[in-house]
Amino acid sequence: MNKKIRALERGLDVVGAINDADGPMSLGELHQATGLDRATILRILATLEDKGWVYRGMGDSRYRLTYKLHELGRHVSVDDAIAHAAAPVLDALQQQLAWPSDISVYDGDGMAIIETSRRKSAFVINREVVGYKPSMLQSAMGRAFLAYCDERTLDTILRRLRKKGGEDGRLAADLSYIANTLGQVREKGYAVRDPSQSSLPSETTEEFNAIAVPVIVLGDVQASLNIVWMKSAYKDVAMIEDHFFQYLKPAAEELSKIFHEHGIY
Repeated sequence: MNKKIRALERGLDVVGAINDADGPMSLGELHQATGLDRATILRILATLEDKGWVYRGMGDSRYRLTYKLHELGRHVSVDDAIAHAAAPVLDALQQQLAWPSDISVYDGDGMAIIETSRRKSAFVINREVVGYKPSMLQSAMGRAFLAYCDERTLDTILRRLRKKGGEDGRLAADLSYIANTLGQVREKGYAVRDPSQSSLPSETTEEFNAIAVPVIVLGDVQASLNIVWMKSAYKDVAMIEDHFFQYLKPAAEELSKIFHEHGIY
């Protein structure tokens, strides 16, 4: 009987634990799942990250499998693949503009933020947002998705919102509101958040603005990409929205290309 390579076995145990989990895992969860000590797990994760097999989220510091495994036909969720592929683009945007960005996907119930560069920003802007679900009809990301999804998807989402009730349900029943709001998004090329929307709880009392654009692959909206900034930073809102759009649009196009090349859609 051939001897086993213990180090490799431990590495595969970590990969297997991430694969079997319902979502991205923390170091503590990996320790509980594998029984390995934390120092060993950290060394394994560092090696797996270096080789491109595992990715640590910027927004939540949790570990997930990368699209490298997705390409090989192994198990990795599309959402995690999108988060991994989007991270360098979010990082580049933050480096260019100083303000952070988020990427969200429609999960059948609403938009869900799956990655963010907020922790890397010098500005304190609601950093704990991974997993947060913004309004479909009042957030920039929800509006960007709805404005560019196909008619059948739009009708299905609006029907679900009406059934659920609440403010989004009321707005979903207002056909004039829907037509005007989504028409404005298509005209500009980007969506803005409803001014009545309050910002998420934060360490600062500042209010925030945001614009968002869709990430489209083969005619279908796969995600929404935004940029967020403090309202007090700029007086000319229309000017700064147009300025940020000049960076956000090519970033979304770059993501579309990455998603298509790696089959993440």
